Amino acid sequence: MGKTYQNDSIFSSMTEQEKALVAAWSDHSRMWKDNKWVYPVISRRAGGLSIGVNLNPDHKCSFACAYCQSGPQDGHPSVPIDVDEVEKELRNFVEFYESGEFAKCDFFGKVAEDKKIIKDLCLSGDGESTIVKEFPEVCRRMRQIQKEYQARHEGSSDPQNPASFKLRLITNASQLGRDSVEDALSTLLENDGEIWAKLDAGTEEWYRKINRSPVKFETILANLKKAISCHPICIQTMLCSIRGEIPGETEILHYLENLEQVYRTRPEHFVEVQLYTVIRQTATPDVFPLEKEFMEQVAKKITDSLPVKVRIF
Repeated sequence: MGKTYQNDSIFSSMTEQEKALVAAWSDHSRMWKDNKWVYPVISRRAGGLSIGVNLNPDHKCSFACAYCQSGPQDGHPSVPIDVDEVEKELRNFVEFYESGEFAKCDFFGKVAEDKKIIKDLCLSGDGESTIVKEFPEVCRRMRQIQKEYQARHEGSSDPQNPASFKLRLITNASQLGRDSVEDALSTLLENDGEIWAKLDAGTEEWYRKINRSPVKFETILANLKKAISCHPICIQTMLCSIRGEIPGETEILHYLENLEQVYRTRPEHFVEVQLYTVIRQTATPDVFPLEKEFMEQVAKKITDSLPVKVRIF
């Protein structure tokens, strides 16, 4: 397990279930048994079991975030995507979950039962899913799996097998302006789906430091506004220290202005803001978490400016 930045005295006073939950939150390994594409995590932000779909085991991404845990893109051979295998792994895992066997797994066994309930199938992983040409077909097949699950559990009163789960895309928003991506998302998100998109900066300068992408920052903002006009969006914002530097007052002010632009585009599609800091080992040295007080100050500035929900992780 990577570095968790947990206070040792607080951790030692936790129950075994609480310790198991912290361990599960802190280790989002993409490896699961013999799978290549599909992996389970207990997600703080999803509130339970998230079944991840990793279309980038070769670490290909349009960002190179300073806080990324996946490591650099260089040195990883290109991995061709087998859509049939992605679907097979997804179906096998959903079946494994429905059988009740997942809840008994060694690593997750001590986690409280209510934290192991399926919440979503989520396109996430070691890179940016939307840059992959197979992305639209994977979206279509994920939606089909969701439909079939819903048909099997319609009207379910079993808390471990809820009537439905969400489909989600976690994205850096670099490709949300492309028509092919929008067409795919219209399928993926047609039944209570969500986009969880990065907005880590207020200025081009901080964006270059934290996300380190050749994509222009103005393109990211335009893509977010285009996407929220069609789909529910949750904004995910990483706040951290990079080589001793933290976002200053001017940076936060511009961030709030950007957030307001996205919100005003279509307020009813604005789900929430998720502020988070570093909890797992980062690939780049000199990247560290920020104090709870700093996170709370930023959250208050957001809620003072906009009528939106903010959660801190």
